[in-house]
Amino acid sequence: MKKFLIPLIVIVGLLSSCNPNENPETVDLEVRFTPLFNNTKLSYEVEPLYQNNTGDTLIYSRSDFIFSNFKLIAEDSSIINFENTYAFIKGAEPDTFVLPLSIPSGHYVGLTFDLGLDSAINHSDPSSWWPSHPLNPTLNNLHWGWTGGYVFAALEGYYQNMGVKTPWLYHIALNENQTNINLSGSFDLTDFKTLEIKWNAEMTFSNLYSLRPVIDGDFTHSSNDNGLASKVAQNLSTSFEIGVLNDRNP
Repeated sequence: MKKFLIPLIVIVGLLSSCNPNENPETVDLEVRFTPLFNNTKLSYEVEPLYQNNTGDTLIYSRSDFIFSNFKLIAEDSSIINFENTYAFIKGAEPDTFVLPLSIPSGHYVGLTFDLGLDSAINHSDPSSWWPSHPLNPTLNNLHWGWTGGYVFAALEGYYQNMGVKTPWLYHIALNENQTNINLSGSFDLTDFKTLEIKWNAEMTFSNLYSLRPVIDGDFTHSSNDNGLASKVAQNLSTSFEIGVLNDRNP
């Protein structure tokens, strides 16, 4: 029996070194946005929503976003940058997008990204993006023409104005309204995960600023609006939060 001991030890060692459950050296991260209104899943077009802080009754028909400049913050404060990574999020039909397979396996304490685009990308030729790219205007319907740049957030719906169903439309654009979103949390990215990011839609109207369409304006294309677009952008900057982090298969 002793003559089989050494080969058996070698075989066991080889098997253990090829452990399929061993954490990968790099991972990607799938991100899913969940639209909410007062902690309840946001329904579009049909369900009247009561805005607690302003007393308005609202309906959302659209909430589309363009995000860029994604960064992960590690426990040692180092930063993982994801250049040339963009996301188009259509609120009524939320989908996932994936940060690239270049994330060192480990623990992270923050995720930041921008609502909107830097000036160079914002005013670049939109025809240069392939059909399925998040910045392709045919896909996102968020471009105002070659010189106009992109709409960073298109928020639309209806509100009750003296008992009359009245449309509201906030299109947030222009370089000055590019807005950073900074989310703190604890992300165990030692394997492939799906991260939920919640968007609290009620905060469009009550966050850093309290906004009422009937008083502050129910329409903006981000210019000549008495600062309405800027206030909406600032409200949006802290309207997102970290949700659940789930395991997934690569």
